[in-house]
Amino acid sequence: MEALWEKTSDRLRGSLGGACFQTWIAPLRFVGLEGKRVTLAAPNRFFRQWIEERYLNAVRESLSLEAGEKLELALTLQDAKLAANSKSRSPQQELYGGYQADPARSQAPPRMERGITLNSRYTFAEFVVGSGNQFAHAAARAVANQPGEKYNPLFIYGGVGLGKTHLVNAIGHHLLSNRDRRLKVIYLSAEIFMNELISSLRRDRMTEFKDRFRKLDALILDDVQFLAGRERTQEEFFHTFNSLHAERHQIVLTSDKVPRDIPDLEERLRNRFESGLIADVGPPDLETRVAILHKKAAHENITLSPDVALYVAQSVSSNVRELEGSLTRLVALASLRACSITLDFARQALRDLISEKPAKPDIDAIERATADLLHVRLGDLRSKKRTQQIAFCRQVAMYLCRKLTDCSFPTIGDHFARDHSTVIHAYNLIAKRVSDDSAFRQTIEKIERQLKTCSS
Repeated sequence: MEALWEKTSDRLRGSLGGACFQTWIAPLRFVGLEGKRVTLAAPNRFFRQWIEERYLNAVRESLSLEAGEKLELALTLQDAKLAANSKSRSPQQELYGGYQADPARSQAPPRMERGITLNSRYTFAEFVVGSGNQFAHAAARAVANQPGEKYNPLFIYGGVGLGKTHLVNAIGHHLLSNRDRRLKVIYLSAEIFMNELISSLRRDRMTEFKDRFRKLDALILDDVQFLAGRERTQEEFFHTFNSLHAERHQIVLTSDKVPRDIPDLEERLRNRFESGLIADVGPPDLETRVAILHKKAAHENITLSPDVALYVAQSVSSNVRELEGSLTRLVALASLRACSITLDFARQALRDLISEKPAKPDIDAIERATADLLHVRLGDLRSKKRTQQIAFCRQVAMYLCRKLTDCSFPTIGDHFARDHSTVIHAYNLIAKRVSDDSAFRQTIEKIERQLKTCSS
């Protein structure tokens, strides 16, 4: 059954990020499977408690998804002697040496109404607001304060590890803290929703399934893109959506793309998703990444020097999860080696996780990628043709050339056989639309990702 753990590891590597996976999941060892109980061994007590507090649900859920049935998870120690030798030290002391962590962090997080446990760290207080997530954060706050009245449904989309799950967990925490009345809230992933539907169909318990999901005050569904192509699941979710929405009960959804870009999604569901507020979560800028690192370090009672925070923030720009994973690795290695986190130490500790920055794309590469994505012939971009589609594609290419290369406006203009003032106009025009139109911004980011892949 080790194949089950290998597949689960691959899934966790993708969902948690390489740095986080290598630091906390890779050291775990598969012990065995008895009935529906999987046993994993951690290298020491600190690792075991860290997994129990932060990653237990993620590991258990991934195991269940790979096995096709609900499994239980038990954590043991690889060497029983380690447990005896470390009983005199707390897990926080094992990690931080002399630092003391906040004991409140070990308290059990609130549980949903027969749903998945919320992550205790994902609250509004722990969320760092920046230019890339400001709008989504404000929308999440509004929904948490007035569920069912504002922005219903709330659809949050963005790339992996940018904070979507953090925001919807924060909404769940806020709703559960309502002092006026006990709200019924369920938070789960689209995959779990589908698995529960299949289980209910198999056991002829659809009445129980419908009662559970249609009598809620709030339903929070993560990663709805996984509903794509699942006709029976989409049908049931459509009726669940309608039932909740008709009673003005809150629906919160997350996805890695806007509704119209989710393939094999029924038109009636797409219309429902687009009927509320769609908010995007973009990559954090440098200042936000530095703030995130300092906040996470302070949360763990760790002093992080400005030069180390800046180095990590400049080196890890893809997503917040990778950023947190890098910090976690620094703290863990510093504890194991009983040394301070200096800039030289950070460079050495993260050398395997931080790759060299790819070379900047040239004008030709940008031109090809833009023409390909916007379905325009490459030769038309330098021609005198002024049709709306060709002119728009040309403006996008000019904008990206200015943004992604060191070329001046006149140089870009010469390439496209245009005056430099035309390039300036195109840059300003596209920049404004990127700022105002989140869906268009996704298109630009898609071209940038394509260019990054080609140059790496």
